Amino acid sequence: MRRFGVDTNLILMLAVLVTTMVPSVAYADGSSRAKVTGITGDAAFMKVGASEWNKLEPTTMLAEGDAIKTGSDAEVRLELVGVAKTADITIRKETEFKFDTFRYNEAAKLDTTLLNVGVGSILVKAEKLVGDSKFEVKTPTSIVGIRGTTFEVNVPKPQV
Repeated sequence: MRRFGVDTNLILMLAVLVTTMVPSVAYADGSSRAKVTGITGDAAFMKVGASEWNKLEPTTMLAEGDAIKTGSDAEVRLELVGVAKTADITIRKETEFKFDTFRYNEAAKLDTTLLNVGVGSILVKAEKLVGDSKFEVKTPTSIVGIRGTTFEVNVPKPQV
């Protein structure tokens, strides 16, 4: 159909094409990603903005705002990638973990990562950071920044 000298079907097709491409463009334009490299036991994840936990699968890709929780027999291994690989993380049993900040700036070659461990334990093998990149781990009582090392964070369950 033509209206005002413009083919409206063509405009509709372009609109559909652009909306299907926007999520991948936005994802490639600054969101770091975490790839699941191994899972044992029961583990779940929640995408940012969601209200339900879903079973974590080996094909799951995680981004800023996403959370993971592991069961009593679980362990999850992740590879974190921004501008380049930033870390390998092992999330131990009975852990609640979230990517508070997880992004990069391609032009500046800058990675910014803030992992939030509410309870439980994670093992981090962080790569050496480039320039002003930041890699931090937050717990209910502290925040630690690192530049490239291997360390473990343990947050005990609160006593009731």
